[in-house]
Amino acid sequence: MRRSLFLLVFALLVAAGCAAKKPGNAREHFDLATLSFKQGAYNQALENYRNLLDEHPFSEFSEEAELKVGITQYKSGACPEATAAFTDFQRRHPTSPHLPLVGYMLGRCAEEQMRPSDRDQSASQNAHAYYQALVSQHPTSPYAELARDRLEHCRETLADHELQIARYYAGRHNEKAAETRLLDLVNQFNDTDVAGDALLQLGELYRADDQTEKAVLAFAALEYHHPDHGAARKAERQLQQLLKDDPPPAGDPLAALKVETGRSRSIALAQSARQVQDSKQQARRGGTSPGTGFGLPQSSGPFGRGGSGPYGGGRGY
Repeated sequence: MRRSLFLLVFALLVAAGCAAKKPGNAREHFDLATLSFKQGAYNQALENYRNLLDEHPFSEFSEEAELKVGITQYKSGACPEATAAFTDFQRRHPTSPHLPLVGYMLGRCAEEQMRPSDRDQSASQNAHAYYQALVSQHPTSPYAELARDRLEHCRETLADHELQIARYYAGRHNEKAAETRLLDLVNQFNDTDVAGDALLQLGELYRADDQTEKAVLAFAALEYHHPDHGAARKAERQLQQLLKDDPPPAGDPLAALKVETGRSRSIALAQSARQVQDSKQQARRGGTSPGTGFGLPQSSGPFGRGGSGPYGGGRGY
């Protein structure tokens, strides 16, 4: 009995001594944090990485520890905090080889906060911007390839948001507002499946308003750009009724529709205005190069319209 009690007390003392022992140098801090991270003990890993940065801020492990702080927060579901950590990393290490990974993680953090397409799309816009910046600035990185795949999801969600707003306006007999939304959608997101539905709705809107030439262009654009879309057969039947014995329009019908509706000119003006605005903002920031980080661009087009609407007043959709 006494021997068992002695062994128990001895084991407790040894355990207490081990628990009280703290890592000393930067390597010990980093190894302990990494072990906690691998075991899924993210709170403990985060504490250990931060202790390393507090006690050894200029060690050879500091840069990777800062990166791991953001990744650990992302793994634990703290996306806003992870976004702040990754943004700080960009600012402190503008030439780091880890920047492609950081850009990708910023996109993933924003994507984790995305809401359904009938809700506010700020997070979707942010994810789209981060992924686009990564693809543009580091096109050969493996993370750029991952970002391209994630961009498809963001673009489908944003396009569907625009389509739902267009349907909202059409259901309230505001055909002009519906037309504007649909044209913006096919201009911005013609690579998405949703664009096929938008072109069909646009053609039907024009046909109901006796704008036959525009209806033909919209239906023809659907067949031209989205031949495998489920709505393409409907567009084909509509064209047969509208054209009768006339030949279909030559060339790209969507390009012709942009000219017919004046969208080509408005898009060029919007891009020019945005370039001027970006130049002014860059000058105010002291000429910071846009190629050194993944800061979000200013909203424009269907992403950043102000005014009231069915999904929120005074905010960009």
